[in-house]
Amino acid sequence: MEIRDYIKRGFEAYYAKYGEISEGGFCRWMRPDVPAEMKTVDTDEEWSIWKLVPSIVSEDQIGAMEAAYGLNFPEWYKAFISTYHHYFDVIPEQPVDEPLENVRNMYNPLLCRLGYLPFTWDSEYGKIWCIDVSGEAGEGIGAIYEIEHEILFDLDEEHTDRAELKESLVFLYPDFKAYFDDTFLEG
Repeated sequence: MEIRDYIKRGFEAYYAKYGEISEGGFCRWMRPDVPAEMKTVDTDEEWSIWKLVPSIVSEDQIGAMEAAYGLNFPEWYKAFISTYHHYFDVIPEQPVDEPLENVRNMYNPLLCRLGYLPFTWDSEYGKIWCIDVSGEAGEGIGAIYEIEHEILFDLDEEHTDRAELKESLVFLYPDFKAYFDDTFLEG
């Protein structure tokens, strides 16, 4: 199966799972300031239900991020950030006007220097989740870890090594697909 199709189906299933509209007319996917092209119904109301919109994020844009971060992104992650524009609440939002801005806001120089790609926060925004993309990871390449963001303030950005950082990382998933399945298909 092609990765992009798998991500597409997962996003669509997750959107449908939580898309029920209450008697009061509210829905989990309702939010303020939805761009017209992402509204399910084009109204002048402040709050609207958003819809998934095919992404316009290009391979060149992703390549530029890889170069800026000094990392090679896994194919699963590339598809993840370039399949749909969305306002999901479990990952950085990707609206049509600035689709990679919130993704870029996840950047952390220490994590990236040591081969960890930060890609989301936990549900309470205290822990950063990252993908181990370092060649040093061996069989663990692609594994998902979390780290308390406060710990990063105590680590020396230039002198901390992978072994020291690893002491503060908590293993979550063996790979991105396992994370995706748990979050979007089973969650």
